Amino acid sequence: MSHMIDDRTPHPARRRSATLLGLIAVSLFGSGCHQSRFVSSAMPADGEELPILYRVQGVHSHETRAMRVVVRDAATLAQIPIADVPVDFSTQMLLIVTLGRVTSDLYTVDIPRVWREKSRLRVETLLRAPPAGAPVSMASPYCIVVIPQCDLNVADFMTRPPIRDRSWQQSEPPKEWGPKR
Repeated sequence: MSHMIDDRTPHPARRRSATLLGLIAVSLFGSGCHQSRFVSSAMPADGEELPILYRVQGVHSHETRAMRVVVRDAATLAQIPIADVPVDFSTQMLLIVTLGRVTSDLYTVDIPRVWREKSRLRVETLLRAPPAGAPVSMASPYCIVVIPQCDLNVADFMTRPPIRDRSWQQSEPPKEWGPKR
C-alpha cells in the first residue's frame, strides 16, 4: 500500500518523507558498482571479484605501444578503435590491455580476474610469450574485457589512451608512384 502526502500534510511530515525517499534512492542507486543483469548491486567487498561479462582477444590491435586503459564512455572508446565490443556504458565499462608491437604472433595477453582491493580495483594480466625459436611475425596483441560499471580507480590503468601512432594509418605514397600519363 502506498502513502501519498498532499499539501495538507504538515511541513515536518513532508520533510521526513523526502528524507526517507532520499535515503532509499541513495541506498539503491549510489552503491558504486553495477552488474548488467541487476538494476544495481552493492559495491564489492574488499577482495571480492567482479565478473567478466565479455572478453575479446586478438593478435593485431595495430597499437604500436603497450597500454592499459579503463573505458567508461563511448567517447573514450572511439579513441581506441581496436575491436567492436558489446557494451552498455550505463551499467558496464571496459578494461583494455595492449602489448604494442611484438615480434611474434604467438604472444597473447589475457585479463582473467578483476577484484576490489581496499579503495581500488586490481586487474590480473597474463602475458604468454612464444617458445624460443618461434618464427618472426609482427603482431600487436590485445585483450578487452567488459565488467560491471564501478567508480573505483583501477590500479595501473589510465583513464584516457596515451598519445600514440597506430600502425594501420595510411602513409602518403611517394610522388613517383603517382598515375602515369
